[in-house]
Amino acid sequence: MTSRTFILTLIATGLLGCPEHAAPVDAGTVTPVVDAGAPPTRAAATLEKLTGTVTLTRKGVANAATKGPLQLQDIVETAEASNATLVFPDGREIELGENGRIEIGSEGDGLLLNVGQGIVVSRQGTAAPSGPSVQLSLDTPYGLVRVGSAGLSVNVTGDETTVDVLAGDVTLVGREGGTLSLEAGAAGSLSKKGANRKVTLEPLTVLITQGTGRIELKKKDGKAFTVVNPKKAPALAAGDTLRVTNGAVALTPEKSDVRVTLSPGTEVGIGESVRSGGAEDVALDVKKGQLVVALPFGKKRTIRPGDGVTLVAEQGGQVSIVRGKNGLELSSTVGDVVVTTETGQSVTVKGGQTASIGKAGVEAKDVTREALQLPTRQGVRLLHPGQERVSLVWSGDDDKGYRLQLGTDATLAKPLVDGIVHQTFFNTLAPARGALFWKVLDGETEVGRGSVSCGPEKIGDELDGITNEVPAGPDKTVIYFQDKPPALTFTWKTPEKPVAEYLLKVYRAGNLSAPVQERRVSTTTAQLPHGSIGEGKYQWDVTWLDAKGTPIGTAGKMNQLELNYDNAVRSLVIKAPRNGDAPAAKVAVAGIAPMGVKVSANGQALALDAKARFSGQVTPLGGNRIAFRVVLDGAETIIVRWLGRGGAR
Repeated sequence: MTSRTFILTLIATGLLGCPEHAAPVDAGTVTPVVDAGAPPTRAAATLEKLTGTVTLTRKGVANAATKGPLQLQDIVETAEASNATLVFPDGREIELGENGRIEIGSEGDGLLLNVGQGIVVSRQGTAAPSGPSVQLSLDTPYGLVRVGSAGLSVNVTGDETTVDVLAGDVTLVGREGGTLSLEAGAAGSLSKKGANRKVTLEPLTVLITQGTGRIELKKKDGKAFTVVNPKKAPALAAGDTLRVTNGAVALTPEKSDVRVTLSPGTEVGIGESVRSGGAEDVALDVKKGQLVVALPFGKKRTIRPGDGVTLVAEQGGQVSIVRGKNGLELSSTVGDVVVTTETGQSVTVKGGQTASIGKAGVEAKDVTREALQLPTRQGVRLLHPGQERVSLVWSGDDDKGYRLQLGTDATLAKPLVDGIVHQTFFNTLAPARGALFWKVLDGETEVGRGSVSCGPEKIGDELDGITNEVPAGPDKTVIYFQDKPPALTFTWKTPEKPVAEYLLKVYRAGNLSAPVQERRVSTTTAQLPHGSIGEGKYQWDVTWLDAKGTPIGTAGKMNQLELNYDNAVRSLVIKAPRNGDAPAAKVAVAGIAPMGVKVSANGQALALDAKARFSGQVTPLGGNRIAFRVVLDGAETIIVRWLGRGGAR
């Protein structure tokens, strides 16, 4: 096997004892190499699991190795078909393969393992730690490998040192000083050319995971599109073209956590997609329509949407890619995206920004808040006629990175959106029905948490249909109402003698000369519709009539009725505007509020009279909307009315 060398540094407090603080000699101590008369120091490592021919050289004398403690400047070598395992105080194991060589040295306050040859694997062992944590560094003829707590395999040849990262993160430092970070699953090398990532490309097959509507596929060498059954969809290959007419399609590379959604009317070409280590490169050429790409937070992903454009998200995010008249339109919902064009121009589009990508280059723009803004607090209700664009807002400094998580589950265990934005708001679409939950993080600190429940407004539910019964009898009936007087149902007992009809007469109290309302009925009940009589005191009676309409008696004494306006509405009652009313520069608003609350419309406070009624005029929001806002018993409710035909916004 070709000779190779690397050095493994272990930095652990107390691992190298000072002479004046040396531990007593025991089974875990060795005699110092430099000065035989100096007090012993604690063992740097322990030699275990010997197989085949293993040699230990100490003070220049080579002997067959046995299990036991190792000290500074010891050299462990293995022959062909042999191996040895070194165990360190924190339980970490270093396995030296055949034809290998390790020399234990010191560097600063740590230990230095110089491996001359052999394959070396570093992993966390199963034994309980006997000492402090060990930090590893590997020094090779071509540079240093800073291991930290990672697991890895190292192979040193005459031309280079190769490193395969099994777990954790590793940093390579070339002799010229350049550094390279490697994540789990990645491979790198150190050579005369410095530190480099070794790219092993694994082809990615793109799969259709969900689909609705008409989905069509044209194979690479095909001449026409054919309809695809999403439940039996074939795997997509490079050169294929997929389009969706009136539905939606979800795509994902096989065994990937990238999610791609095709909107209705979208057509994409499938390109060469690959995985290398923990990184993925997905090529989907947007020929027309729109893609929405969800990338997992904290992972690097590359998207190639066509026109020679490359999108790189180092920390994940969610982006929308639209084919426009002059090129691609990019919207980074969350997460920073580095956009590189085929001319070499590179622009970072921050989370929350949009960008136009065309022949003139990349132009990034900040987005603005939506007209309807929801505070980042919990329990907000949003009542509206359909899907509504809103901004979730929180306190903080603009141009600062915030991590936003948004989902339909209060635990946010599987958020729909998870990434970085650089403003104190986030624009999104509120559902027609359902709830949204979100939280905002500044680093590791939570700075806001909110929720909103959405649904249609139950127009008229509060006041319409109220019917109050007015029974005959000695007691006065008192009815309280809101807005306009309610419908009334008068009732009386059935007489003992035959009666053909009944004549109800209602008088203003103190004025029995002329009734304000009359009803002739054949049953012992009579109804007056909403608003038939207004607020005030009344008297009423019932006259019995025979078949000819001649009075034959009465139901008894005059009955007493009183109608009082007393606002006891439980929620905001909006009388104007109605959905679909004509838009104007100023729109009339009117309604009734629960007692003791404040009401605003489009941010303008509305004055309430003594009976909590309001009326006024406000300027519509963008899209011809009126948003009423009221807080009752600590719960905030926003009610949106849309103006114009169909509530178009």
